[in-house]
Amino acid sequence: MVQNAPRPLKIAMIGCGRISLSHLDAIAARPQDATVVAVFDSDVYLARKAAARFGASAFTSLDDVLAIAEVDAVLLATPNHLHAVQALAALRAGKHVLVEKPAAETGEDALALAREAETRGLVLAVGHTFRHNEAVRQVEARLQSLGRLLSLEVSMCVRWDGPQAPWWAERKAEDGLILSLFAPHALDFVQLVMGADDPVRVYAEAARLQSGWQGEDEAMIVMAYPGRRMASVHISYNQPTVQDRKTLYFDTGILEIEHGEILRWNDEVIVMPPPGVLGDPRKLGGRSLSHYFEDQIAEFAKAVRGGPHRMPTGYDAARLIVLIDRVRASARANSAADSIDPPL
Repeated sequence: MVQNAPRPLKIAMIGCGRISLSHLDAIAARPQDATVVAVFDSDVYLARKAAARFGASAFTSLDDVLAIAEVDAVLLATPNHLHAVQALAALRAGKHVLVEKPAAETGEDALALAREAETRGLVLAVGHTFRHNEAVRQVEARLQSLGRLLSLEVSMCVRWDGPQAPWWAERKAEDGLILSLFAPHALDFVQLVMGADDPVRVYAEAARLQSGWQGEDEAMIVMAYPGRRMASVHISYNQPTVQDRKTLYFDTGILEIEHGEILRWNDEVIVMPPPGVLGDPRKLGGRSLSHYFEDQIAEFAKAVRGGPHRMPTGYDAARLIVLIDRVRASARANSAADSIDPPL
């Protein structure tokens, strides 16, 4: 007997800024998993433009969107400081939530969201997009068979010559810039590799090298984990070439992801991306990211349907924000005052 396929999730897009198109295109590419039925933005032009392109209804009131009975879930792609309050409102309205990273600005707020989702029997998932490709899946699958993990290095660098959205420039230094916007990508991978363990010690240094914003744009993080394992993270908005390297050191060899896509074990290639994914990955725009967003929508649909999935959800997602709180606190304590002033 053939079972009927589950119906697609009906999603409301909250926020129609720069990153929303990647999510909306992914939903359009996965009609078996989801469809967008409503979009919201406080800017009526952005809302209407997105609605027209994707065949949805446009709204400038979040309350009106959350009152739509047919909406199963919301996808939040608004500025960071709105994530917690909007996710909480959606959960209280009975909607599942997929929120762009980070889930909230503080660990306390993230834990409150996890508790609300648990109480209501809803899925609170976070869009840590870069975990959704074959290279990362194979790292997870092989971790237990490669010997003892000794240490892990992550380096993720781009060149953003100024704010990519106006609110980036408005963030105060104490709120964090790269440690809030970019570090979640790297730290999510560290958390995937380290499993249920949290670091026993965290040390961070940060610097502001550009004058277009108030927060830090360069950071180094070192963490010590149980079992004498170590992890280091370097993130930068100041590199002229894009870098995305993740290197795991075992007592039996080295497992490395290059350009976010190519997986090697002791220099032997295990995973290559499909044709067309990598153009010139050292340049901005030289690497296709659409498969990450499409896989993320598919995994979110699995989570909502109660099946096995690869989404960071609930308390697991909140753990990352608690870690980011520790990283920011360390950076504030350790970074010299003159290291966060532009050099010129």
